[in-house]
Amino acid sequence: MDTTQFFTVFGTEAWLGLLALVLITVDLVVGRGRLTGPSDMVRLVAMGGLALILLQTFTLEPVADTLACGTLDTFAIFFKRFFVATALLTVLISAPYEARLPAGRGEFLAMLVFTTMGMSMLASVNDFVSLFVSLELVTVTLFLMTAWRAGLPRSIEAGIKFVIIGAVAAAFLVYGTAFVYGGTGSLDFAGVATVLQSAGPVSATLKFGMLLVLVGLGFKIGAVPFHVWIPDVYQGAPTPVTAFLSVGSKGAGVVLLMRLVYTVMGPAAGQWATVLAGLAVLTLLMGNLGAISQTDLKRFLGYSGISHAGFLLLALAVHSEASASAMMFYMVAYLFTNMLAFLVIIIVSRTADNSHMDRVNGLAERSPFLAFAMTVSMLSLAGVPPFSGFFAKFMILRAAVHDPSLLPVVILSLVMIVVSLYYYLCILKRIYFREPKDESVLEISGPSRLVLYGAILVTFALGVFMNPLVEAANTGARSLFE
Repeated sequence: MDTTQFFTVFGTEAWLGLLALVLITVDLVVGRGRLTGPSDMVRLVAMGGLALILLQTFTLEPVADTLACGTLDTFAIFFKRFFVATALLTVLISAPYEARLPAGRGEFLAMLVFTTMGMSMLASVNDFVSLFVSLELVTVTLFLMTAWRAGLPRSIEAGIKFVIIGAVAAAFLVYGTAFVYGGTGSLDFAGVATVLQSAGPVSATLKFGMLLVLVGLGFKIGAVPFHVWIPDVYQGAPTPVTAFLSVGSKGAGVVLLMRLVYTVMGPAAGQWATVLAGLAVLTLLMGNLGAISQTDLKRFLGYSGISHAGFLLLALAVHSEASASAMMFYMVAYLFTNMLAFLVIIIVSRTADNSHMDRVNGLAERSPFLAFAMTVSMLSLAGVPPFSGFFAKFMILRAAVHDPSLLPVVILSLVMIVVSLYYYLCILKRIYFREPKDESVLEISGPSRLVLYGAILVTFALGVFMNPLVEAANTGARSLFE
């Protein structure tokens, strides 16, 4: 493999790996991450390093031809930026949570960067071997992050559940890859695409293999019936990890599903539209109906995330540049909206492991600013204009209505939006019309306040001035169909 080619494609990942090693070293030097406040060198290095790497991704230029080591098209560049931005936001929102911990902060940040490196690699993979290796790097580090709070039984329980479900998903993926190889004699995406898109009949072996691969990736985005890990893991994991899981893990599954469905399957993906639409229906129903009865904020957002996966699956069932662009816009809108909600949860949870819905009761009295931030997040997740969530859902539904066979799913999606509006408004009812359980003053640090302002501004701006992001998503989506 040519070294120049490798660093052309995976230069961002090399910098992320170096940053993770630097964080481990700094953590050892400054005393195992026990420093607090503005002198926390590990946090400063993590934020500075991720910010510089994010800037570096804007210097990347797409490579026209697929290289032996990977792909660097506009689609890959878009998601490299997305994953690094997700990691940076996670570091920013985790500060109030980590301030309550006596140790273990350096390990969390290093694992976060290693996970981001794996996610970034997923955006550029062009064969099933590198896909599996990159995905397992992501999965294993997420296992460790979920069980990061060794003194918290729920965290350990969540880590164990995640390991078991992750092992099952990996088994599906490996078994499916073996069948794909048996049906095509190739593990390269281009070779598999040639067979799938050929005029001749596709073997049952290859179809079964692709089905197993899709099942394995369905675990990552939380598609029903592969969603069983999400509520328990979201509730038990440390809140910053849950925030990262809600966006990063879903993004990892989305980037691979888009690459496989739009590029590898190509026009043949139309044969799978019924399967994807059926999964979208089940996921929309389970996510929205399951969220109604929840009493824990993180578990509630877990079911909310399942419902959003339903919209992504609906877009995936539509084989068009418009649907691919809509998915990419949706992920960015979801990133800022979800991070906003989780930062509020971190601040209102006075103890590090308490996220019961009672924590937001009477929040408008205790902190009008936090109440406003949570209101923006809930309304955007519900798809209320003028916030980014409205335009994200609108883009997906607009792409889906062009396929008459998907009209029943579109109608169901509209009904589920109404249902989601009910349970998101229930949160707002607690915020504005319930008596607070705890009347103590909620302190918001300067950095957290800036992050809240930024997330609110972006959530509003993407719903009103969406053209720059739409153009970037269109450019990235176009490379999948060339």
